[in-house]
Amino acid sequence: MHRIEAYIRLAILFIIIISILYLPILFVLKKKGKSVLRQLSYIGLICSIFLIVFATILFVPITFQPETYILNLRPFSWLGNTESFGQLIVEKIPNIMLFIPLGFFIPSVLKNKRKLYQTSLLSFCVTFGVEFFQYFIGRSADIDDIITNLLGAVIGYNVFKIFHYLFTKKKWWNQFVGK
Repeated sequence: MHRIEAYIRLAILFIIIISILYLPILFVLKKKGKSVLRQLSYIGLICSIFLIVFATILFVPITFQPETYILNLRPFSWLGNTESFGQLIVEKIPNIMLFIPLGFFIPSVLKNKRKLYQTSLLSFCVTFGVEFFQYFIGRSADIDDIITNLLGAVIGYNVFKIFHYLFTKKKWWNQFVGK
């Protein structure tokens, strides 16, 4: 649970920092007719990408000449060991949670990515890029991370679709998604 709490604290901190940095842009775009709600969707996407990069790449020391390269291409190989429940709580659930905002904000911001396969493909590219980069900086690259990250993005996408279905006639929602 400690890792989940750390991610939540980081998310709140990044949202505050990016929001403060975004304030001047907010006022300029508001004068040009862009609604504050629409801009919040942009901030959400930026924050989710920044949090992913920070939590997966920048949170630990980077070395471009690691002593070992760890690559796991066997899905769910962790299920057989005695610590699998602990690994689920400490590694897999945070990976899912980390990508839920991305799956929600991609279709919110990008009108041409509002189908599941489009959001999933873009999310896959992000998670694959992260895992690929991690392999070369002394961290492990794991197929399970790709699977759990993609699952998180699909959950986020489904939350978006539920909101879109429930609030499609609401003015605030239409401003948020840019209708």
